[in-house]
Amino acid sequence: MTLRTYEAAAEDYRRERRNEIPPPLRALLERIVARVASGARCLEIGSGPGLEADFLEGLGVRVTRTDAASAFVRMMRDAGHDARRLDIRTDDLGGPWDLVLANAVLLHLSRTEFAAAVRKVHEALASDGCFALTLKEGDGEEWHTRKLGLPRHFTYWREPRLRAELDAAGWRVESLEHVAGLNDDWLYVVVRAA
Repeated sequence: MTLRTYEAAAEDYRRERRNEIPPPLRALLERIVARVASGARCLEIGSGPGLEADFLEGLGVRVTRTDAASAFVRMMRDAGHDARRLDIRTDDLGGPWDLVLANAVLLHLSRTEFAAAVRKVHEALASDGCFALTLKEGDGEEWHTRKLGLPRHFTYWREPRLRAELDAAGWRVESLEHVAGLNDDWLYVVVRAA
């Protein structure tokens, strides 16, 4: 259902983002780029309209843009970028990647799907690579229609449970920030293989 929403509302989502990367997210992207070599290969899971990919490429990172929604893949291709369809739940991630970014993507997965996804990323990452992800902070799960007017599923996370899940998947947390948002609070996380 969430994927159908993004297929139907990709243009609305792009307008809602207003070609802006919030300052805390911009700072996170700058920090992770500083941890990898120039020309590093990055897999972006859930590129959406491609704002973060544009920013990372401006910092010298080679980004493979992906999204599970074909509408976003077409949008990026129409803007002149290579992009491919990739669903973290079912598709092979390739690799090894120096960097994997999943900004506001894994929050749409159930906790079981999340556990499988972070293990899959672990297998696709180079031994010295890093994985950055952002999730909404809170309790439980819900479906809502805020912002896009169509249903999307969200799973919320608290730091202790998230750390336990990442630890179980073989990750070492390098940084975990609590970031206040306009509507929701966020967890910004950078991990490396333990």
